[in-house]
Amino acid sequence: MQKRAEVTREKILKAATTLFSEKGLNGATVDEITRTAGVNKQRLYAYFDSKDHLFESVLLNVFENVELFSRKTLEKAKASPERLSEILIEGFLKVHATHPTLWRLLAWANLEGPKCTEALNHARKRENDELRVLFESEVKQGRMRLVKFEIWLFTLLAVTCFRYSNHLTLAHTLGWDPAEQDFEKDLVQEISQLFSVPRDNEPNSKN
Repeated sequence: MQKRAEVTREKILKAATTLFSEKGLNGATVDEITRTAGVNKQRLYAYFDSKDHLFESVLLNVFENVELFSRKTLEKAKASPERLSEILIEGFLKVHATHPTLWRLLAWANLEGPKCTEALNHARKRENDELRVLFESEVKQGRMRLVKFEIWLFTLLAVTCFRYSNHLTLAHTLGWDPAEQDFEKDLVQEISQLFSVPRDNEPNSKN
């Protein structure tokens, strides 16, 4: 793809990301997207075929942008596997703080249905496979509780996403504002401890 075409495609993706995150697939119109991007409809359809395909492309593009943080978090976890849960929670929180459109796009994708989510089938397979190896090693060494990998990862993903997706209502219904200085610090510590085995219960390395 020529440089000019790449620039045009990026303009469309940027505009669509903003509008889809605000209004969802059905709420954002092609006219709004092209007007915001400063291109005509023919260019949009030349690169993305349809609005559905554009929405899928936006989702994948956001995941690719998140990739840098995910890989850094994974490398950090490999270096200190005994802090696996803690490092992942911190990493997921950082992702949502840095990419505020992520949870909104995921919410819209779930509302729109399967047609918008199939593109994500392999979006995190490599990272999840590597995380599974780290997790199972920590369980085997007795540093983490014996729970299903999927339940552990679901809990970390759910808690960190919910902290941002529901931050306005939580301040009223929880009685503890997520914007408070120590909220995330306490969240990381407490959730990590749920899956950690107390040191006194660790197997004796001499046995």
